[in-house]
Amino acid sequence: MMMRLIFPWVLTGLLALAACTTTTPPSSFYTLDPDYSVKPDSRRDLTLALGPISLPQYLDRPQIVTREGGNRLKVDEFNRWGGSLEEEIAGVLAHRLNGRLGTHRVFDYPSRVGSNTDYRIALDIRRLDGPLGGELRLDVAWSIVDDRSGVIVHTDQSIYTTLSTGPAYSDYAATISTLIGELGDDLSALVLKLVAERSVDR
Repeated sequence: MMMRLIFPWVLTGLLALAACTTTTPPSSFYTLDPDYSVKPDSRRDLTLALGPISLPQYLDRPQIVTREGGNRLKVDEFNRWGGSLEEEIAGVLAHRLNGRLGTHRVFDYPSRVGSNTDYRIALDIRRLDGPLGGELRLDVAWSIVDDRSGVIVHTDQSIYTTLSTGPAYSDYAATISTLIGELGDDLSALVLKLVAERSVDR
């Protein structure tokens, strides 16, 4: 009879001890990194505003979201962005625009820095994901506004895809940086075309 009474207490104690020794895996944090090898061919007297940048709701969170096939998404609690994804994208894009256009005056919109801007770029990111180690996809629409007149001078949308550099979350972040850089190249080319057209019209 005594053994029957003791055994449940021993079992409860062992379960409690196991619970105490179970540790939660540490979280890892990642950032998007610009390509520092991109250098301007010349300096230009040009000021840009970047924003707003809209993200789909499933990406507007600190956890990194990957796609596991079809319409299934994985939200990883232990692999997260170091800051907001919107700010990470803006940082990489601003650096790319700086490098391609030869200007250091690319500001967030709205910005606390008062400046008269030549053009403003607004982005609507509709998809930015893919499987770990697989093909990632950026689906984005954008508009370029002549801030001097307030007129939308260009609107377009594109899909960018590229294979991940590896199966790790660090590779995933690096590949997203590559996609944002490719978008930055196209936007830079459009801005240069608009600047040339404006010069001809004068």
